[in-house]
Amino acid sequence: MKHCLLLIVVWMLVTSPVVFAAEETCITCHQNLSSSVNLGHNFSDWKKSVHAVHHVGCASCHGGNPQVSNPVEAHQGVLSSRKEKSLVYFQKVSETCGRCHKGEFEEFQKSAHYRTLQKTGKGPNCLTCHGAMATTILTYADLDQTCSLCHGKPTRAAQAFQLLHSVKKSLDRYQKKMQSQKKEPSPEFTNRYNELQRKWHSFDVVSVIEMSKNLIQDLKNTK
Repeated sequence: MKHCLLLIVVWMLVTSPVVFAAEETCITCHQNLSSSVNLGHNFSDWKKSVHAVHHVGCASCHGGNPQVSNPVEAHQGVLSSRKEKSLVYFQKVSETCGRCHKGEFEEFQKSAHYRTLQKTGKGPNCLTCHGAMATTILTYADLDQTCSLCHGKPTRAAQAFQLLHSVKKSLDRYQKKMQSQKKEPSPEFTNRYNELQRKWHSFDVVSVIEMSKNLIQDLKNTK
């Protein structure tokens, strides 16, 4: 499900610009720190993340000044994740991620998960499924284990998740068929699939199941 959940980076943020990794002195320092230093995550975690691929640096989520080499000056504005004003405070993580991943965040705001998170501070956020550096891609096996922490056996969620996989396979077959016939694939199906990916973040599994079945059927009916 890597390309199913692959994060799409939108470079213009609502409240502050993305800080590109090439501009960061954070990397110069943190790549030399021991992995045993307890920072929640480290340079190697970032290096293998989709954020590194798209050159999104530390300051985009943590704040600070990534363009100075003095450690004191560089860390001005960097707050502990325990502080409510921190961009990575547990209840604010989804909002911070949502500055780039707007569609996913809008859907997540519709979910019972988001309401629980805001009300109690103990609901799931983006980190629950994707990890601190978005290095985790939820698998079918992970789904059962993760959801079962709060729910019973997530039968409907598993069905929706499996259908998402089936949609991607059907879409791939359709696109390959069009390519073999030297025809341009209809963007409608890709757009509907992208909408499904965003819809998943609302955890409205009934809608995801219905939308997935309809899209699979329409792909099958395509001549």
